Amino acid sequence: MSQENNPLPMTRAPDGIVRAHTLPHKGLVRHASPLSLLVLGGVLLLGVSGLLGHAGMDRDTYRSDTLSHTLDVEMPVVIRTGDFFETRLHVKAGADIAKLTLAVPVGLWREITVNAMVPQPESESADGEAYTFDFGPLRAGKEMRIKIAAQVNPRLHGVLEGDLELRDGERVLVRAPRRLRVLP
Repeated sequence: MSQENNPLPMTRAPDGIVRAHTLPHKGLVRHASPLSLLVLGGVLLLGVSGLLGHAGMDRDTYRSDTLSHTLDVEMPVVIRTGDFFETRLHVKAGADIAKLTLAVPVGLWREITVNAMVPQPESESADGEAYTFDFGPLRAGKEMRIKIAAQVNPRLHGVLEGDLELRDGERVLVRAPRRLRVLP
């Protein structure tokens, strides 16, 4: 045969490939182990079940009140690292508060990035123990809702806990113990 009639020259198969490898297979050919399919299915079911966070029950509303004031805190109790989340606070003043201050312990916001707080506090500060946000006066019988949008930094996992405090300046009015479990 001349090169003109056969445009592709004959090539040799790579080492280890024999003619039997190129013939069609007869019968059932396995491409994946049933065990790998079961493991994949188990991982998918575990993720959908919500046992690793984000189930319908992963948010909690905690109410802390005294004879005069009430603080409701809604925040997740289980969250995954890297996720965005919201904390909502609802303050009811039973008596005049001259300088409504929210104090968040440093341990509760370790490796947390706060993206927004609505309404914006009049002033904010931090010491070694807490971040404090001053919102000004709140008259008796009035309410204030505060929304905090935050994100868990990717390297964080474990448990964060501490007492949120509602203060009148430096005087503690209400404490709300909170605990946040961060899964990898």
